[in-house]
Amino acid sequence: MDIIEINSLRLRTYIGFSPHELDAPQDVVIDLRIGNERGLAGETDKPEDAFNYRTVTKAVIALVTNSRFRLVEKLAEEIARAVVLDFAADFVAVRVHKPGALRHSDSVGITIERRPQDYARNAAYLCLGSNIEPEENLASAIRLLRQHTALLAISPVYRTAPLGFADQPPFLNMAVKIHTLRNPQSFKAEVIDSIETALGRLRDPDNRNAPRTIDIDIALWNDEALVYGSKPWHIPDPDTLRFAHVAVPLADLAPDYLHPTAGRSLNAVAAGLERTAMQRLAIDFA
Repeated sequence: MDIIEINSLRLRTYIGFSPHELDAPQDVVIDLRIGNERGLAGETDKPEDAFNYRTVTKAVIALVTNSRFRLVEKLAEEIARAVVLDFAADFVAVRVHKPGALRHSDSVGITIERRPQDYARNAAYLCLGSNIEPEENLASAIRLLRQHTALLAISPVYRTAPLGFADQPPFLNMAVKIHTLRNPQSFKAEVIDSIETALGRLRDPDNRNAPRTIDIDIALWNDEALVYGSKPWHIPDPDTLRFAHVAVPLADLAPDYLHPTAGRSLNAVAAGLERTAMQRLAIDFA
């Protein structure tokens, strides 16, 4: 295995959770060791056969400088994930240090090692909706999801007419794809419920279609069909086959995904649903 080394990449990002760490970006120092099994460049001497460390470095710079993190562990994990999944590295070691983070020490940090098999995690698709300050609450929900899990993809946003209770504002609906080590029940309890509570979700026992700050549902989980929790909840979400505001954003993310019970692609499911009350918006939550 060839090992490409990128040493002492010095960047600034928002990292930490203490009050003094939230107001201004801080220095981080990043070292990368990237493993490449192919190793053709040593035989051919052709630049196109070499691992493109410049492209990787640009991606790491963009990731670090455009994000916020509470822990160096999360920062290191997001870098490792990008290098392995986006650039097909066979191995990566990521070292992230914060200079001056501890008295009497030059720096404090972490080193992690990852390979492709480390990312064989649960892939889930979530549907999000809001009609109370929807742009602000959807953006906050995405930010909180990034803190709890690995956010892999974000669908376009659609304005949709309310269902069941017409005397309320239209909804903004979208979907995201995530990776998580949790099972559906713990993801619902520890991630979804905590985000909905943080964003002020209130449930009206007399009107299940009432306005809401945020609504997050697990629509799909790997390629499984299952029941979980005390309600119980069903995966796939039955609404995926019933409503365009659920199926269309999911199809944007994974058009060829075969619905586990219907046996049809999400593209086919979405194409068969009425969507005249939906309008795609030019909002980018990425």
